[in-house]
Amino acid sequence: MKKTVIVLMGFIAVAMGFAACSSDDDNGSMPPENTENEETTDSVQVGTEQVVDSAEVWSERDGNRIFGMMYYNSASSKKQPAVILSHSSSLTHEAMSGYALAIAKMGYAAYCFDFCGGSDKSKSDGKTDEMTVFTEVEDLRSVVKTVKSLGYVESSEVYLLGSSQGGLVSALLADECPDDFAGMILFYPAFNIPEMVKMFSGFGNWGDFGNWGDFGDFGDFGGMMSMSEAYINSIKDFDVWSHIGKFSKPVCIIHGTADMIVPISNSEKAVGLYYSATLNKIEGANHGFNAANLGSMGSMMGASADYDSVVLPIVGSFLKSDK
Repeated sequence: MKKTVIVLMGFIAVAMGFAACSSDDDNGSMPPENTENEETTDSVQVGTEQVVDSAEVWSERDGNRIFGMMYYNSASSKKQPAVILSHSSSLTHEAMSGYALAIAKMGYAAYCFDFCGGSDKSKSDGKTDEMTVFTEVEDLRSVVKTVKSLGYVESSEVYLLGSSQGGLVSALLADECPDDFAGMILFYPAFNIPEMVKMFSGFGNWGDFGNWGDFGDFGDFGGMMSMSEAYINSIKDFDVWSHIGKFSKPVCIIHGTADMIVPISNSEKAVGLYYSATLNKIEGANHGFNAANLGSMGSMMGASADYDSVVLPIVGSFLKSDK
């Protein structure tokens, strides 16, 4: 069952504060060296009424440490449902921290993290030339296990939220483990990565992408970050569409109508594959809903508007309605 909603930016003004399929790794709150299991905790004032705590929470995958920040209410006597946020390619957890903070204010434990090798600015281990979509799936699998093990998290109510490549990664893991998540939110999910790889590496054609002009080749992916031969070869012939859609829990897809990197036609196709999915179209939005999410590709294309005042109420409504 699918539903499409078109959201107009207009003059909307919203006041905003700002168990997975098991991995064999022994995950937990694992700090960097020399901190001796110390959890770093800070309090962040959100709005005028409540304080949301933030803490470093570490995971591990194949010997690589995965850094992340948890935003939650440490004063709550009840276990909190959790949302795990996965960032876009070449970015870090900071691109999702604003969303995590806002979601924590809604009463959720919200966790954003750095994929191993996901950026040259990543706090997680791993090199960028070792990263692929599939290593990121394994990173997320380990992160889910860690988050579900935390004492303040309600392990039966864990949601995935991913943007762009992080959206594809989230969708792939949800398809592998459809019973392990309560729902999923996808921001402009990059289901077209195989086509992009072929296009930029000379194996395909521009197709739905239109004419971007002199945008560079896939080696530097529009100036963002070099993609390795391992990345290209692992994904260029992968059939995304046969690996998503089995997840039967509610799915909320949010996508800009002016997205030049991941045309909205990808989400229009995807929403028809899921049992219970809604596509929310953000009129005029490009790839990335705010400056932190854009990266250099979005900036190069002039995608500078901030749509969070539209996007966050959709996220909040989805999470609330799913309870």
